[in-house]
Amino acid sequence: MSTAQAWLRLGTAVLATAFVAGLAFWWANLDRSAAAFVGKSDTHFTLGGTPFHFVGVNMYNAAGDPAIYSCGPWMANPDEELQQWFHRAKVESGATVVRFWAFQSYTAGGTDWSALDRVMRVASKEDMKVIPVLENQWDSCTEGGIKDATWYAGAYQRPYGYPLSYRDYVRKVVERYRDNPAVFGWMLINEAESASAGGQEDPDALYGFARDMSAFVHALDTNHLVTLGVPGGAGKPGASGGHYGALHALPTIDFLTYHDYGFDDAAMPGLPVDLASPLIVSVFTQDNSWKWADGGYTQLKSRAWQTLSTNVPAGAQPYQRMGLNFVGQFTGDVYIGRVQVGTHDYTFNDGTTGGWQANSPFVLDNVPGVGINGGDALHLSVSPTEGSQISLPLPDDVQAGTPISVEVYADGPGQTNLSDSLAAALHDGANLDKPLVVDESGMVTCQPDGGRPLETPASRAAKFDAKLGAFFDQGGAGYLVWTWNPESDCSYDFTTGDPLNGVLARYAANLRGA
Repeated sequence: MSTAQAWLRLGTAVLATAFVAGLAFWWANLDRSAAAFVGKSDTHFTLGGTPFHFVGVNMYNAAGDPAIYSCGPWMANPDEELQQWFHRAKVESGATVVRFWAFQSYTAGGTDWSALDRVMRVASKEDMKVIPVLENQWDSCTEGGIKDATWYAGAYQRPYGYPLSYRDYVRKVVERYRDNPAVFGWMLINEAESASAGGQEDPDALYGFARDMSAFVHALDTNHLVTLGVPGGAGKPGASGGHYGALHALPTIDFLTYHDYGFDDAAMPGLPVDLASPLIVSVFTQDNSWKWADGGYTQLKSRAWQTLSTNVPAGAQPYQRMGLNFVGQFTGDVYIGRVQVGTHDYTFNDGTTGGWQANSPFVLDNVPGVGINGGDALHLSVSPTEGSQISLPLPDDVQAGTPISVEVYADGPGQTNLSDSLAAALHDGANLDKPLVVDESGMVTCQPDGGRPLETPASRAAKFDAKLGAFFDQGGAGYLVWTWNPESDCSYDFTTGDPLNGVLARYAANLRGA
């Protein structure tokens, strides 16, 4: 071994020792908040009175027990093995939160709580938090079958393949663990969505279920947060587009959730980029003598809601109109969300264009469910835009100094559902003043997946590094990887020795010190 190699190995060992020592200090500090309940403040969580951001893992069969029920990685002796699983996940990846299935199947229909008790006991011993998921949308690991709109509309209040109804089971679970600080919060359903048996979307059924059950849990348990458990993304009946924002706007839903799959190469799916052809916009007004006044020009970004603001300038009253003036060789789609003129609040939720008018070459129509908070939006089909305007008559009571704000979104050719990316979900969270958790995110190794190239453990770790950085930079609150497995690093699994552990541990340490 050369002298240089010796020094390199020594330096690596010193750095590794320092990193482990840092993690040990971090874990020791966890003792102070182990008995605290998780809360929220605006878009972040709190623990022990301080902001709490986290990384963690899905360990869906944590409540598996050969004497009761198991669906996933097998434990022959769960009293010993589960402790090892949690400890390994914490030590190797820095995980502080574990998401797991707490379905009725794992409790013998609400008659045997030993498996869930074990999860709570182990989590408490390891100073970790758990997110119990109380039922599955799908028929895996549950006897309840796939949930359709009929179930969400009321069948959840009747037995459904189990001795207990879903509602009665939730009561038992929540009452048993409502004073246990090991629980991070309650997730009502994994990947909730609502369609009829014939496939027709029924958002009202899911909304009614979410409203009823989240209020029900909060009435039973004043210590813990509650979320529904929708995955986000497009194509989820009753839970995509504007329905995603509406569900999370319920006052009894405390945080948003999102599943980030299928965008391995996108650090932040939906994050704004510069438009290939710039689109420049100003807010203008015209007074009673039709004198034109611009409020300044803004170059829009692509696929990002932006708020344009100005004040009505001095002029002859009553004012005639306000509007947007577009400049640039942009071709594509522009969406207008909420417009505020002083105390006047304009939306497009009535399905119309709201009295707006356009000169050629614009065509106006209403597009449902694409606004920031899931409302309808005014849609402009745009061809080259030099000197084109849209306008709205102003109320007679508008005076000089009245503030004007307009929400604007520019997109490339073709209409797009704007509410379904992770970046849009984070925007929803910011507007609702609620935290967002990516509660599942995975990349496949070892087998083909959707025609995408397979990841190696190293490439997967590098891409997760980029995703985690972008997520927390954009205001994300917590990130859970799918899925930690004690033995496998194939498919979506990762385990001891996978480089992803090091990436997660680094973020865990940085977040703890933030």
